[in-house]
Amino acid sequence: MKRWITLMAVTLVSAALVAPPAPAQAAVDPVSTLKKQIAKRQAVRVVELGGLYLGRDQDIFQVENRGVLMLGGTGVGAADITRTLRPGFRMRDQMKTGAWDAAKVGTESKPNRSIAVNGLLYRSGPLYAPVLPEGRTWAAAGRRSATAAAYGDQLINVFEPATLKTLLAMASSKRPQTYGSDLKATMYRGTITFRQLHAVSPTFRALIGTRPLAKVAATKISWMLHIDDGRGQALTLSTGWPVSGGRRAGVFSQYPGRDHPRTLGMRVSTPRPAQVAPESSLTGKLPRPSALLDLTFPSGA
Repeated sequence: MKRWITLMAVTLVSAALVAPPAPAQAAVDPVSTLKKQIAKRQAVRVVELGGLYLGRDQDIFQVENRGVLMLGGTGVGAADITRTLRPGFRMRDQMKTGAWDAAKVGTESKPNRSIAVNGLLYRSGPLYAPVLPEGRTWAAAGRRSATAAAYGDQLINVFEPATLKTLLAMASSKRPQTYGSDLKATMYRGTITFRQLHAVSPTFRALIGTRPLAKVAATKISWMLHIDDGRGQALTLSTGWPVSGGRRAGVFSQYPGRDHPRTLGMRVSTPRPAQVAPESSLTGKLPRPSALLDLTFPSGA
């Protein structure tokens, strides 16, 4: 083995004396990569774990989002996401004093699914079941973008080219880092205010809606983004921001298997018409699912 290594070393040294140095491999531009994937309408699996925290390790509740995003349009063109709330013992204690809506927490503690496709939103799960007519498992929720299904816990949509470009340009630090066992990646870290994100991100503007941005505009979102060096793709995104009462909201998003054949073959489909209840047939007002963003706004805002 040692003799083989020695021979290889001699061969490499000899080659270096006669061959010109190989040109350095150009870095993959993440924004250009994203634009190409949007044009191809590629799929992205997403696994998110977020929550509301009182201290570094004192969770009040956690929330999990799992599903698939279909790229298209200006970023995310369709989404199929299942959300599950997991109350911590602090949340259960606070429910006894009326700090949380116990009935809603109960229904959101079971999986609730949202599909946004072709500009239409559909909801299914225990949260929506009380207003569904008999025999229907899905509620039509009107014309809405994929934002309504995919965001609200995670505030930053890194699948918008302008938003991704802004984050990379604003990064306060950038360093190489191995992801997993051997994947070369770059970790970007920085902060962005609600005002700055609102100016660049259609997703964030849709999340804020008509609520007054001025009251929360200076709120800083700390973020950390891992980009695959070889493909220029987002691997993970961590975000965190302060909310009232000394609490903090945070989300860790993973985007696994974006180059895997099974992932690229995924699609977001409309629920079967026979399962969908039109808005006009609902027996009451369709409940609004909670979102971490809601905790940022003063009560009544």
